[in-house]
Amino acid sequence: MYSRSIGTGRVTEGELSLRPNPFVAEDPEQFHSNRDKEDMKQVSRVGIESDVVASRSDARRQGAQSIIGYEEPIVLTQSTHSFLFTEPTCSIPFAFALGIVAISYTCLLLALFNNIYEDGSSSPGNFFNVPVNVSMDVRFAQYFALLIGLIMEGEIPESLYLLRMITENTLHNKAPDLKFGRFVFCACVRIITGYLFYFNMFVVVAQATGVIDIFYDVLALQFLLQVDKIAFRLAKWDVFGKLMKRASTRKCFRAEFEKLPYVRRKRMTIFVKLLYGFNFLILMVGMTAVARKQRRGDYHCDSITVRIEDRIWQNAVVLNSTGGVEEMYLMYSYFNGVYVLNETLGLHDGRPIYTEQNKFNHARYEEKIGAKIIYCKTEGAWVFMHENIRKDRNTRHPGCPWLLRSPNTKSFNLLEVSGDWSIWTGIINTATFQATCNECKLDSEADCNYHGTCISENSESSGKCACDSSEDDGYPLYSGEHCEFARPCIQLIGDSGAVWNLIPIEEKENEYSSWKAYGRGVYIYRGSGEIQGTATDFEEDDLVLMYTGSRWFGSYYRGGKQLGLDYWLHYSRELHAFWDQVYETNTYFVSNPTSHPDPIAVDFFQIGRRGEKYGPLGELIPLSDPPGSGFFTCPGLNMSINDFVLQILEEREGSY
Repeated sequence: MYSRSIGTGRVTEGELSLRPNPFVAEDPEQFHSNRDKEDMKQVSRVGIESDVVASRSDARRQGAQSIIGYEEPIVLTQSTHSFLFTEPTCSIPFAFALGIVAISYTCLLLALFNNIYEDGSSSPGNFFNVPVNVSMDVRFAQYFALLIGLIMEGEIPESLYLLRMITENTLHNKAPDLKFGRFVFCACVRIITGYLFYFNMFVVVAQATGVIDIFYDVLALQFLLQVDKIAFRLAKWDVFGKLMKRASTRKCFRAEFEKLPYVRRKRMTIFVKLLYGFNFLILMVGMTAVARKQRRGDYHCDSITVRIEDRIWQNAVVLNSTGGVEEMYLMYSYFNGVYVLNETLGLHDGRPIYTEQNKFNHARYEEKIGAKIIYCKTEGAWVFMHENIRKDRNTRHPGCPWLLRSPNTKSFNLLEVSGDWSIWTGIINTATFQATCNECKLDSEADCNYHGTCISENSESSGKCACDSSEDDGYPLYSGEHCEFARPCIQLIGDSGAVWNLIPIEEKENEYSSWKAYGRGVYIYRGSGEIQGTATDFEEDDLVLMYTGSRWFGSYYRGGKQLGLDYWLHYSRELHAFWDQVYETNTYFVSNPTSHPDPIAVDFFQIGRRGEKYGPLGELIPLSDPPGSGFFTCPGLNMSINDFVLQILEEREGSY
């Protein structure tokens, strides 16, 4: 029988190429003997080839496993921060490292404070100065930018990785001259840098209003994290001198640390993963909280004061209570005053709706319908409108039946809109529209024109101005939403000798203020002196001087002295110069346009004949002589304000 064996040795490919020479035997026995040897050689060659193939296959498997399981060697970070533990404390490289740390911290802090305290201070109720709202594309970009920034930031994960992999013993074995405590200190410095980056990134992303701006700002902040590594490379290139080059090329930066067994680094590994997840969660939750406040309108100013230029539309088309249409005389300044964010109506096209408040105490109208200021997407602008006023008799208007329209804008904030507005007066003209926020920053005197202090009854960061009061009589020295008006004259005397007194009202027990209309005090004729052009029975009627948005009206109320206090309180709360048609039905004389808190130094005119011939205000007969000299003066009182108020109340008591 033939004997066959398979070799298990390793041979080279050169050996496999060897072939035995053919051998022909003349002797049969020799032939069979040679045949057996030949078979054994062939079998052995096949076995050797199989072993080589198996060996190559094993090599390929081992190579694949080594590639898949490859880990970068554990080495110290090539950064100037590492000089904080690789160099002596009193050395130039150590001082250089501290300088780089100071530059990074300073730049990050400067960026942070500049963004938070832009223009000198943060806005009331909005510490981070985030916009009142943003578009949907910006909203998506904000979340993506936070995620990208979290991935790009390497100071925190790298520091924690080295703390996890390098223990005090391994550091001592590889670099006996390095102190582990200083190594930990360096890691803490880098971690603080990382969190300053996170904080800055969150602020700039939350404040952004454009997609490109978001990514530019995040990249700019990321550059500040690379200063230490760039400085290290420059030091290796001998840019900063021999000492810095020697410090950056020390053997410790080439030392490879052994990987610790998982059991020894298990807790630290879990902590790093939890911390990374925590950072991600905080950024996402913080951005979601900001977005929720923006969608809810929390960053909008809750109360604004609107001032519209003194423009007149003679034939305003008005829908009356019966569903019909009538024409009325409209002076746009009648709608000046306080407008409040309407939380009941919610947002319109992503913006708030501001609703007109009454002219007495800035509360909501109970019976009348106030005007509105809204954003109209079809117009691409903010508009002033009233649901019962139209441009023409066609009561069906698509979109927004605006009376004033801002320049085209996508701004979510009415207060940021600039430029003249379009106004409808039968044709489209331009007019000035001003809106100011009535809120102030708590404990701020500047927001109250240094005439009061901003206070609030709750813990919010914004409030209302409380104007300073006189130490002598306790009455306010200033008035207005921002204490912008000095105390008005409490008694007026006209050129004809007529005397007018400011009407006091008791808001609380023994606490008095003046009766107001459109933020100014209301005066009543005392009954002495001459009033030209009036047909008033001063025993029964009241003659009142009140502000109506831009002008002072001298208006009479027939039988006013016979009406009770409740009637006048209700009338004051529902007063509106347009809807009550005060000028057409009650007014005897009128002033020039003014924004003063009282009618001092303002010319007045008696209203004569009315009609198209005389213009929208009628025939105006000057009462000031000469023109420009004003009509009223403010005399000095020979009594205290308290006595004066009590005297007026006693005079009026019989009327109520």
